[in-house]
Amino acid sequence: MSFELKDNMTVMNLFEESQESVELKEKISSLNINISNLLIENYYDFIHISLARKEKEFSGWLIHDGEGLDDDDGIERITIGDTAFLNSEIGQTQLDLWHEDRFEGALGLLKYLFDIFKGSILEASFITGTTPSPKIAQFLVDVFHLTPVKGCANVTLFENGISSKQMVDQILDLATGLKRLDLRCPLPDDWSNPKVLKLDKLIAWPAEWFTTMDLMTRLDGKCVNINETHLKWQAFKAFMLKWQMTNDTRLKILEISFDGNWEGFQTDGLNLKKWDPQERDSHYPDLFGKPSADWFNCEFVHDIQREDGLLASFWRRENSFHFVVWHDRHPIATLQPNPEQLVSLENYEFADEDDEEDEDEE
Repeated sequence: MSFELKDNMTVMNLFEESQESVELKEKISSLNINISNLLIENYYDFIHISLARKEKEFSGWLIHDGEGLDDDDGIERITIGDTAFLNSEIGQTQLDLWHEDRFEGALGLLKYLFDIFKGSILEASFITGTTPSPKIAQFLVDVFHLTPVKGCANVTLFENGISSKQMVDQILDLATGLKRLDLRCPLPDDWSNPKVLKLDKLIAWPAEWFTTMDLMTRLDGKCVNINETHLKWQAFKAFMLKWQMTNDTRLKILEISFDGNWEGFQTDGLNLKKWDPQERDSHYPDLFGKPSADWFNCEFVHDIQREDGLLASFWRRENSFHFVVWHDRHPIATLQPNPEQLVSLENYEFADEDDEEDEDEE
């Protein structure tokens, strides 16, 4: 049986084709089609699964709790893989399904979808839009047992309430391909997991669990953005003193927000120097955003020169600390951003430089 994969075919188009015959399903499976985005949303009484071949061009399945429903309610029965559902009419981009256990039904659907789309998942997001529960936590862990999800490098976790420490730990253990994590899960202050601090890219919000010990001894990422911590400015000073004495070449950018202030901040002990346009560029790329994101203006920030020649810059805002490492001294020439991305200094607000005279004396 002939089948041609067309560029304008949606995930739902391919799903419908796979339901036509075993031969078509096997043909589509053999193409190893990638999923650009996987989005799984948990709500009070339904789960929404969305897949896209191209960014944001989603097709979706809503799995509702169907306890008490039967064929007499005017809803047809459909079998997807090994799982039986009741369903309403298929739309162009969305299919409503009912199952006596929505978690079991959603897991069965995912297994079938990953049997069709055998390529990689480029980005996966998991959103809990209702109060987290043990059943939702177990469902998410079960999803991460699926091989395509295990291997996904870019993951976002969002929960609307205090998350289960055990769930997050299990997910981190299962996610063997994970390189970038956007962790938007409120976790208890006593939560700690060394793996999360070794990822290439980490965004965490809130992160009241992040401690000075984490910053000084456990953090080993490339790009780290951690928000709503209980750290004090003394932790950032100690971090910079340690950095200039070590040979760490992994870190690229570190941003931390905190609930304190900069009162009493001193720069003694830091090998500071003013910006020299011959040594480095005026702007540093935003490594957390898209390639089109604005760059950081580093014209009047503080530079730290290390003995091995590596150069870093840091600046302070009212409740945040920013630290970048110039592995490439001239990223503007390398990456060639749009001139509009090079933000002017007037658009920046720095912390008050009450200690400026002390720094000048050094």
